[in-house]
This record gives sequence, structure tokens and C-alpha cells, in this order.
Amino acid sequence: MALNNAFTVGQTLTAAECNNLPFGVAAFDSDASNYNLTTTLTIVPGLTATWTADSTRLYKITYFEPICQTSTAASYINLQLRQTSAVGTQLQSTFVQNETAVSTSTGQTCIFIGTFASGSVTVYPCALSNVLTGTPRLVHSATTRAFIIVEDVGLA
Repeated sequence: MALNNAFTVGQTLTAAECNNLPFGVAAFDSDASNYNLTTTLTIVPGLTATWTADSTRLYKITYFEPICQTSTAASYINLQLRQTSAVGTQLQSTFVQNETAVSTSTGQTCIFIGTFASGSVTVYPCALSNVLTGTPRLVHSATTRAFIIVEDVGLA
């Protein structure tokens, strides 16, 4: 991101200088329904981020899962950010590892920072578990909502 240091105190702030500043939230979605994981990478229901991208801007995408409940066997949960579909371009991936035969619960965040071609962009949070013993799931509720947020953080 370009530094916004093109002006000094006392000068008039211009449109060109303002273009260096972040534009804020471009897309947001949240969900309060639990989701039982599968062994196939699948879009997490209820979460989608669609916005109109500008190729000269830098975007930060944050996908947050408040509670990832693992299998009751040694296993992992894989969270991914994918563009266009569950088989589209992988933007980022993160893992929750369980090395024992006891289910564990933890929050997890998956973050991507980058640029996109100008035009409509859709990003989906996706998830899977490599083992289904004990029903691994993503736990959401009215007070522990999963979310995806896209923020314009400035010029690329």
C-alpha cells in the first residue's frame, strides 16, 4: 500500500491524496447456524462476500469461525477462502489440528490480503474435516456468529 505522506499540515487535502486512504468495508456477511463438516471441501452455508473490485486497490478478507469443534479422533479441520466457488482459486488456508482422541473446540481466523481484477468478485469461506468421528462442526449462534468481511485497505 502506498504511504499517504504526499501532504503536510496546513495544506489542502486533495482527491488524489484521499485515494491513498482506505475506503472501508466492501462486503460483509455473518451466520448463526451450526454446520456439520464433511470430508469434502464445501462452502460454509450462509457466508458469502461479493463486491465490485478495483484492480488498483488492496483488499483484506477476514473469515472468522468462533468455534471449530474437532472430531473425537486425531484429525484436523481445514478452513479456506476460495474465489468463485469451492473449487475456485484458493486464496488462503488454515488448519485446526487435533492430535488426540478427544474433541477440542477453538476459534480460528483465515486472512487474505491482495488485489483482484476489476469487476464483480465473490469469495466463499470453505471447510472440511479429514475425519467425521464424533461429528466435527463449526459452531455458530446468535452470540457467536461466524463472519466474512472484505475491507479496502488502500492503494495496491
